[in-house]
Amino acid sequence: MKTKIKTLAILTLFMLGFFNFPIYVSAADTDIVISEIGAYETSDHEWLEIFNKGAEQVDLTNWKFYEDQTNHRLSAWQNDLIIDPGEYAVMANKADLFKQKYPDFTGTIIDSSWSSLREDGEEIALKNASGETIEDFTYLPCPDTSLQRVDLNLNDYTTANWQVHASGNSAGRANEFPSTPPTEPPPDNPPPDNPPPDKPPPDEPPPPDNPPPDNPPPLKLQKSNTKIISSGTLVINEFVSDPADGEVEWIELFNKNVFDIDLTGWKIIDGSGAETFLSGTIGSNFDNKFLVINSPKGKLNNSGDIIILKNKENNIIDAVSYGNWDSGFVEQNAPAAKDPNSTARIFDGAESFNNANDFIITQTPTKDEPNVITLLEEEKKKKEAEQEEKTTKIKEQIIINEIYPNPSGSDLENEWIELKNIGTEPLDLNGWQIQDNSKKKYKIIAKNFQSTIIAPNEFFTLTRKTSGLALNNDKDTVKLISPDDKTIQTVKYNEDEAVPENVSYAIDENNDFNWTTTPTQNQENIITKLNHEPVIDITCPKEALINETITCDASDSYDLEDDQLTFTWQIEEQTYDSVIIEHQFKTKGTFAINLIINDGQIEVKDTQKIKITDPNEKTASKKTATVKSASTKTKKSSSAKTIKSKAVFTTNLKEVRKLAKDTKVSTTGVVSVLPNTFGKTIMYLAGSGIQLYMSKANWPDLKIGDLVQINGTLGEAYGEARIKLANQSAIKILETQSPPEPKEIKISEIGEGLEGYLVKISGQLIEKNGQKFFVKDDTGEATVYLKQNAKINKNNFSEGDQLKITGIVSQNNELYQILPRSDEDIQKEIPIVSAEQTNIPANKTGQSILKYLIATAVFLALGLAIVLQKFRKPKA
Repeated sequence: MKTKIKTLAILTLFMLGFFNFPIYVSAADTDIVISEIGAYETSDHEWLEIFNKGAEQVDLTNWKFYEDQTNHRLSAWQNDLIIDPGEYAVMANKADLFKQKYPDFTGTIIDSSWSSLREDGEEIALKNASGETIEDFTYLPCPDTSLQRVDLNLNDYTTANWQVHASGNSAGRANEFPSTPPTEPPPDNPPPDNPPPDKPPPDEPPPPDNPPPDNPPPLKLQKSNTKIISSGTLVINEFVSDPADGEVEWIELFNKNVFDIDLTGWKIIDGSGAETFLSGTIGSNFDNKFLVINSPKGKLNNSGDIIILKNKENNIIDAVSYGNWDSGFVEQNAPAAKDPNSTARIFDGAESFNNANDFIITQTPTKDEPNVITLLEEEKKKKEAEQEEKTTKIKEQIIINEIYPNPSGSDLENEWIELKNIGTEPLDLNGWQIQDNSKKKYKIIAKNFQSTIIAPNEFFTLTRKTSGLALNNDKDTVKLISPDDKTIQTVKYNEDEAVPENVSYAIDENNDFNWTTTPTQNQENIITKLNHEPVIDITCPKEALINETITCDASDSYDLEDDQLTFTWQIEEQTYDSVIIEHQFKTKGTFAINLIINDGQIEVKDTQKIKITDPNEKTASKKTATVKSASTKTKKSSSAKTIKSKAVFTTNLKEVRKLAKDTKVSTTGVVSVLPNTFGKTIMYLAGSGIQLYMSKANWPDLKIGDLVQINGTLGEAYGEARIKLANQSAIKILETQSPPEPKEIKISEIGEGLEGYLVKISGQLIEKNGQKFFVKDDTGEATVYLKQNAKINKNNFSEGDQLKITGIVSQNNELYQILPRSDEDIQKEIPIVSAEQTNIPANKTGQSILKYLIATAVFLALGLAIVLQKFRKPKA
C-alpha cells in the first residue's frame, strides 16, 4: 500500500511541477488602441495612428480595420506588422501618398484601403486575426485638424478624452495639446527672470523693467505651446527683409479693430532676440490703420527669420516665421522674398495658424497702404496649377455609383441612375450632364430640384421620369459630363441576354462595377453578386472512324463569377467527369456528345453531333467512284489546274498578329507551354508569344525550349490570337534550345502588347478566390488564374505572401490574366531576417508554451488515470 501511495504522490508532484514552470502569457491584443484620427485630410491622404500601450509586442498580421460596414485589410508598407511596446504606427488609406506628404516619417506605416473617413464622425473598429473586435467607437467631428486621444488608457470617446489638434496633427508621435510642455529642452543660457535694468538708447521710449540679456539665444515659436493673447488685435501685415540698394528693411502692422491702440511699451523682436520698441498710436480699421517700422533693430535674415509682436504685458500678439527659419513648423512658414519684393498677406489682416496660407511674395510692395498682390511668374504658374488641380479634384468628387436598368414594374417609373459625392466638400450638380448610348443628354438644372447640392458621401438619384433617359436592358453606356463639357466617367454594361429584373449595376469597394441583386437607391452599395450561368466551349471532331480514339476538350469553358465548375460528359451509355475526355465508338452512325457543366448554382447543357463511319466501306466506295469517273478524268484534271491556293505568309511571330484573321501563316518560335498544361488542344510559343490550337490534339513529342516551325491559320478565341494547326504534320521540331526566360514586368504593363508572352511579376497575394489569385505591386493589381490541368496546389500560399509568379499573359474577353504552368512557376519570397529579429515575440512564445503545457497535462492525466485503475483491481 505504501508503494502505491508513494507512486501516486510522485505522479502528482510531477504534474504540479510542470505547472510551476513560468507561463508566458501572450500580449493582450487590447493593448493596441487608436490614438489619433486624420479624417480631415483629403480622402487619399487619410490616416489613423495606433499605439501599443502594453509591455509586449503585438503582431497585426491578418488584422482588419472596420469602417463603413466593411473589413479592410492591413499590410506592411514601411517596417513590419509587429508593434513594439510604446510604439506609434500609422494606418494609411494610401501608404505611398502618406509617405509622399510626410517624407521624414521613419516609423511603421501600414497600408489599408477605404473609401473616405467622414469628417463629422463615423463608427470605426479594429479587429484582430481571430475576428474579435478590439476597439469599436464613433469618433467626434474633426473637419480641420486631427482628432487626438488625451488618455491612452481610458476608454472614453467623448470630448472629455478626445480633442482636436491646435494646428495640424502629431502623426507617429506623442499627441500634442496646448497644455503640453515644450518637447525641446530650454536653451543652455536662458534669459534670467529678472535681468538688471539697462539704460535705454537715446531717442527711444524707455524699455520695460526686465529687458533680455545682450546676446539672447535664437527664438523658436512653438504655436501649440504659445499662449495667444488678444488674437487678431494687431497683425504683422507686410515686410521687406531683402531691400533694394539704398532702401531699408521695414515691417508693416495692421489694426483690425474699430478703435485706436496705443503702442507705447510694445515691441518687435527678431530671431536673434534684438528688440525694437514702439511708440505712438495706430489708428482704427476706419482710419490710419497701418503703421510702418523702418530699419528694425537687429537684421532680418534674407533666407529666413522670425518676427514677433509683443504688447506691453510681454504677451505675444502676432508672430510670423518665414523662409527656412526653424519654427518647429517649417512647412507652415511664409515665403522669403528677394530684392526688391515684399512678403505680404494675401488679404490685409487675414490670418490663420498657417503663414504659408496667409502670406505670398508680391512684386508690388505697398508700405503703409493696402496690399497689392502682383505674383511672380513662377508663383503665378504655381497658382494656376493649383487651381487646375483643385478643379480636377472637384470633378473627381462625383461618380456614377449605381445604375438600375430593369426594375420590377414600370421602367418609366422605376429606372434610375445614382450619383455619389466621394469627396470631402459639398458640390453643386447644377450644370452637370448624363448621357446614354443613344447620345441623348440630360442637364441637371437647379430649378427642377429642391436642391442640387450633394454633400460628402451622399447620393443624388436621377429617375427616368425626370431625365427621360431610357436604359437598355441588355447593353448601354452611361456618361457623366461636367459643366465644362468634359467627360468625367464612362460606365458600360453588356449582357448577352436582358439583365434580370430588380438587379442593379453598382460600384464595389475596389471601384469595380458588379451586377448585384440588392439595389440600394440613395444608400451605400451592397454587392450581392448576380450569378451567371457557365459558358460552355466544346472542341470535338465532327467525324471519326469506328474504333478511332477521339478527344473532346472543354477546358476553354468558363464562369463569369469564376465559380468552381464540374463537368459531366454523356456519350452513348458512358459517363465521364473530367474536363478533357477520350472515347471510341464501336459502330457507325451519328451520335450525340452531351456535356453538363455546373457552377454549384446553375446547370447548363450542350450537345454536339459526331458522324462515325466504317473505314472498310469508305475504301470500297472510293474504288467504285474511281471506275465511274474514269471517262471524265482528263476533263477534271484540266479543270483542277485553274484552282489557285491561298497565299501563305512566312513571317516572324511579332508580325503574325498584324495579319488578318483566317490568313495562312508559316512562322517559327520556341515552346514555352507544352500541350495539356492549360488544355489538351492548346500550347504556347515564347518571345512575341502566341497560342497554338489543334483540335485533334495529336501533338508531336515536344519539350519546353524546342525551336519549332509551324504552318497554320490565324484565328482568335475570346479575344486572344491563336494559330490553328490541322494535325501533327503542321508542326516541325528544328532544334532543342534552353528553356525561354520570362520577361520581368510590372503589373501595370499587362495588356494587349504582352498577350501570349511568358512573363514574371512580383507582388503580394491580397486575395484568393476559387482558382484565382489577386496579386498587387506598387503599380496595380493582377489576376492570376490557376488552370485545372496545371495541377497547381493553391493551398501552398496564403494571403499576405510575397510571390514571384511566372506565366503566360492570356486574354479572356475583356480580362487579361497570368496563367502559371506548374507549382514551380509560383515562388514564395522569404524575407531575410536579421539576427536581432529572429527572437520569437513574447506573445508567440507564450502561445507555444501554453499549448505544450496543455498537451503535457492531458498526457499526465491519462497516465495517472491508468495507474489509479490498476490500484483499484482486486487481488487474485
